[in-house]
Amino acid sequence: MAFAGMFLGTVFVVIAILIFFIAFVELIIGIILLVKKKKVPGIILLVLSAIPVVVTVVLLIIAYFTAEYPEYDTYDGGTVTINMEDVRIMKNIIRAKDMEGLDEYLDKHPELIYYQDNNHQTLLEYGLHDFNVEIMQTAVDHGAVFDAEPTFRNLRYDHSLENFFDEEYRTFAIGHEPDTPPYASGVATEEMIEAARFAIDHGADVEWDKNTGHYTFADHVEWWISSDGQISDKDNELLELARSALR
Repeated sequence: MAFAGMFLGTVFVVIAILIFFIAFVELIIGIILLVKKKKVPGIILLVLSAIPVVVTVVLLIIAYFTAEYPEYDTYDGGTVTINMEDVRIMKNIIRAKDMEGLDEYLDKHPELIYYQDNNHQTLLEYGLHDFNVEIMQTAVDHGAVFDAEPTFRNLRYDHSLENFFDEEYRTFAIGHEPDTPPYASGVATEEMIEAARFAIDHGADVEWDKNTGHYTFADHVEWWISSDGQISDKDNELLELARSALR
């Protein structure tokens, strides 16, 4: 797919260059004809030579007004408009695991904490679902808030920790790789525990109403750690963390 895109892009550029070259030749010939007092063919060629320029200007104007600048609600009830080129750069910084670069880029573009990808994930949510405390800390340092309205109402789940174990949401910058899950089902890790601890310490909701019943992060953890039929010390540590958040 990438090769096909590059090929089509190259073909487009070649065709565009050819069209502008023909237009330039028409312009020169049109001027020569006007100098030789052959007004009608000269004017026709000048008009023809101007068409690519006019079309290009129109396309640029259309591209400018239809460019991707999505708008998102902010925590204080306002809105921010986000340039998708800034999003692309931010994602490349994340892929490079450059946390210092991410911090500096968010200093320049603090509105990016409100961006949501196609999975309705914010930078903060991505850090949580990737068990990446550094990303979460950077997002929080730039104003991101767990489970905050009005931005959180756009997410596909009700609370940050509700889909803590669902790898479907690890898609913000690295892409979903179902054949390489970041953990074994039911097996808690230190990264997982620290990510949960960070979220809890920074105000993530741990008590929920699911359908008509009361549901908590501790319930969620208890179900998940038992899914492999074994309870390790790390499993118990994660469960105790979740339970202690209710006290």
